[in-house]
Amino acid sequence: MQTPHKQKVAFLDLKAQFSDIQKEVLQGVQEVCESAEFVLGSETNTFEQAFSAYIFQDPESNSDSASADLEQALIQRIFTQSAESTKCVGVGNGTDALEIAITALELEPKSEIIIPANTYFACAEAVLNAGMKPVIVDCEEDGSFCPKDSMVSARTRAILCVHLYGAAQNLSAFEEFATTHNLRLIEDCAQAHGARDELGRMAGSVGDVACFSFYPGKNLGCYGDGGAVLSKHPEIVQKAREIANHGQKFSNLICEKNNHIRLGRNSRLDSIQAKILHIKLESLERHNAHRARCARVYGNELSHLDFLKIPDVFSQSVWHLFVIECCGAASQKRDSLLEFLKEYGIECGVHYPYALSEIPALANHPDVIIHESPNAQSRARRIISLPIGEHLDFSQIEYIAQVMKEFAKTLQPDL
Repeated sequence: MQTPHKQKVAFLDLKAQFSDIQKEVLQGVQEVCESAEFVLGSETNTFEQAFSAYIFQDPESNSDSASADLEQALIQRIFTQSAESTKCVGVGNGTDALEIAITALELEPKSEIIIPANTYFACAEAVLNAGMKPVIVDCEEDGSFCPKDSMVSARTRAILCVHLYGAAQNLSAFEEFATTHNLRLIEDCAQAHGARDELGRMAGSVGDVACFSFYPGKNLGCYGDGGAVLSKHPEIVQKAREIANHGQKFSNLICEKNNHIRLGRNSRLDSIQAKILHIKLESLERHNAHRARCARVYGNELSHLDFLKIPDVFSQSVWHLFVIECCGAASQKRDSLLEFLKEYGIECGVHYPYALSEIPALANHPDVIIHESPNAQSRARRIISLPIGEHLDFSQIEYIAQVMKEFAKTLQPDL
């Protein structure tokens, strides 16, 4: 086999994504500017209702439907629901969404909340900033999160189900676990926009409360920071809306200015970002479908390489990230593989380089409870996130596979 000719493969290409919707976005931004409704305006309300309708849609609906059909379904639901029935609150970012959601649950101070060790720092950070105690527990060998009775103490009040990398966790298991132990179920959907569980339910529609991030690199991302809190419980939605806007009362989505009924904060999804998200929501299903096709091509191209573990390409995932794990002869050579891919122009990442249990700011914190997490710590040293997204074409995946085969020669020089 000839040495692959070097080419550039971007991990993410937001410029290309923008070029596809440039006219709609610029027109939308102009409309917001002309309306001068920059904060708590009609565009934010419209997006909240559209995203609420999308997440809480009928589980039997076809996730592979055309985007035009999806948009028509969303519009129909928006017109048939009242503002008060909206189950979404737009906030400043995904971390704020977590903190606000936890606060809205009104748990006892210093209650314990179970979180997986192989997730982003913000999960533990949000629990602490909300006045609770994170209980950091291990993931499974494949990185999935499975709740266990041994994770629960007399002070446990909630569990955080993180749909990591866009893969919907087993929500039925989490529901049963939360019911058995009388816990509140929080869904972290920051990487799982549009993911469905084994029963066809949208990630974010099952737990007591759910949190989304709209950071630009997400499957549904804005052009700045943004996030959302969603809940099927109207009282939690109302509390979240009040907390996010200085504790002021809302009636029918209208803020009663200076009527502060609780302590809150300032965390609001601005109208320009909401407009952009509403435009991009129409393409979400189509883009997710392309990510799924990319994952299957990766599976076909990489499955025979014995120094890699690849995820189940037919899993319930929207493939925010495609994460492989070095094993066998490459188990201690993750960083060498990263450098090798970089030399061939392939941009990759590591999500995440440390288990939460290894981060000093958490390990040394008096309110953090850490269980042994060998699986999370081992994976942190072996995982690589390969490029995936609507910008990627299949020939680029084939090129990545060719480079992987070249790396195999460095592991077994006789090849």
